[in-house]
Amino acid sequence: MDISAIDRKKVSDEVFEQMKKMISDQVWKEGEKIPSQHELQTMFGVSRVSIREALKKLESYGIIVTQQGRGSYVARFEDADWFGDEALKVYQNSVDSKTIHDFMEFRRIIEIENVALAVERATPEDIKKLEENYENMLASREDVQKFSDYDFDFHQIIACITRNMILIRCFTLALTFLKKDFDRVVKKVGVDKGTYYHKEILNAIKERQPLKAKRLMAEHLEATNSIFFDAAGN
Repeated sequence: MDISAIDRKKVSDEVFEQMKKMISDQVWKEGEKIPSQHELQTMFGVSRVSIREALKKLESYGIIVTQQGRGSYVARFEDADWFGDEALKVYQNSVDSKTIHDFMEFRRIIEIENVALAVERATPEDIKKLEENYENMLASREDVQKFSDYDFDFHQIIACITRNMILIRCFTLALTFLKKDFDRVVKKVGVDKGTYYHKEILNAIKERQPLKAKRLMAEHLEATNSIFFDAAGN
């Protein structure tokens, strides 16, 4: 078997990562024109070729848009490639209150149907995974951040049980954008509501009761959403 030498990281990739971080940190905001190639070349101390390659990569991920004769601009959130992991990381810190409301509305719609599919499709291994997650939640009651991570994972596991790749990807997208506020809600609410509803939803899945599971998920999300917007100040 022939083994090829591994290339060292290209300079353009380093520039790409730094520029991506600047957009993520909102040094360059949505819709804002970024410096010209000449200015970027001076800023980073690299060749124009490296700058062009970095810009081309940012554009391929839908993070910037280039207008002929006008320069490059940070893509607006609504125009970005949300399904691209690179864009997802960049825009995670810049969603506004309207977008959060939209994602939460989407979450209410999708999670209630997700749990119904989970009731229908869950295997013994899936149920075991949910049980282990719930036990980990209980064991993490004194560590709110860890508890929040398991809470987050519980909903992700249910999405995965649907075996529907579109549902899984869309749900992952929405939940990832909401993760920071998700943590804030758990810290404000405490752990009791989460443990109660997750246990009841888990039991409904084990008992193969889709209507009960949907009702419980609807109640869980309604309670969470009202507290979510209070905590987020929206």
